[in-house]
Amino acid sequence: MAFPSLARSFPTACLCLAALGSLPLPALAEDWETRIFGRAQYDYTGSEGDQSGFAHDHGEIRTARLGLDLKRGGTKARLEVARNNSGDVELTDVYVKQALGQSGWSVRAGQFKTQNSLDEQTSGRFTSFFERPAFTDAFAFDRRAGVQLERNGERHSVYAGLFADNINDTAFSGSHAAAARYVFTPVLTETELLHLGVSLRWREADDRGFEYSQRPFSHDAAPILSTPRFASEDLFAGVEAATIHGPAWLAAEASVMEAGHGPAGEATFTGGYLEAGYVLGGHRTYEHSKFGRPQVDRPVTEGGRGALLLAVRADWLDMTGSPANGGRMDTFALAADWYATSHIHAGVNLYRIEADLGSTTAGLAPDFAAYILEGGQSEDVTGIGVRVQIDF
Repeated sequence: MAFPSLARSFPTACLCLAALGSLPLPALAEDWETRIFGRAQYDYTGSEGDQSGFAHDHGEIRTARLGLDLKRGGTKARLEVARNNSGDVELTDVYVKQALGQSGWSVRAGQFKTQNSLDEQTSGRFTSFFERPAFTDAFAFDRRAGVQLERNGERHSVYAGLFADNINDTAFSGSHAAAARYVFTPVLTETELLHLGVSLRWREADDRGFEYSQRPFSHDAAPILSTPRFASEDLFAGVEAATIHGPAWLAAEASVMEAGHGPAGEATFTGGYLEAGYVLGGHRTYEHSKFGRPQVDRPVTEGGRGALLLAVRADWLDMTGSPANGGRMDTFALAADWYATSHIHAGVNLYRIEADLGSTTAGLAPDFAAYILEGGQSEDVTGIGVRVQIDF
């Protein structure tokens, strides 16, 4: 359900934010710096299964967002709204961040993502693939209302917070979480990086319990793997590593999820990925414990050819642990993304999914559910995704 205090249409919300950003500074607060930002992404996906009859052929406005940043001294504030799949407006990031003197520490309060996973923390504008690794969706990393203590250091960064639920739903419905992340960067220059990190997240569910599912790569396809709602709480632990060396980079993560503590018992799920890439005509960047905006050496606006990002990734998600056999999937993907400028790019993803289907049909795409009921145990899905994106 969209947040009720906002206008119901995305264009209306855009006009409101634009008006706020154009107000004279005294109308907001004297000496505040203001910045309006936004993004738009259009995605197309075509994919099909080898055995089940599954076929997906669809395009969508994947993301349309607009936001306002305010800054004065050690105080920062952000308000960002997004168009959801129903065309309504939802709040994404809404928070205030206050520096604690000269200590290097700060406190953030509001709604934002819990600090888990390098790829999840990297903005969707800058990820090397259109979809994040399978485990990040299955383990439901999300934005929540909460308070977080954090320090973005040159070598050591620490984040720890307590959270309720997402404020677009019922923020204090009973689900809550605690999350922490530590990142060590022994090497960090403009074109060289060594990143090592670890994160934890504990969640307790509301009366419905947690379920875990994942789609066949595409954002708007129904799931290929799923579990029933069985977990009253869960605990995630993940490790992450990345390196940048000039135009090349490597990144990897591994994670484990202990889920259950209810009448149905407990389950152990795992997931992770290995990714490698190269940028012709530029390089990836890094800031605040995550990948940043790719650098384009010669954008087309300056008479150049832009930059071409090439990447390969293998990722896995294993949810076969008892008592809820949700299945397993291995995904192999290739990406080619042309950046005309650092703010405008278009690309293609090719992918192949090899899945061992689980024992439940709840929440699955109809073709996968029917295939399981007929005795099907495995399925392979091949697909292509295309994206056009602009941000400012």
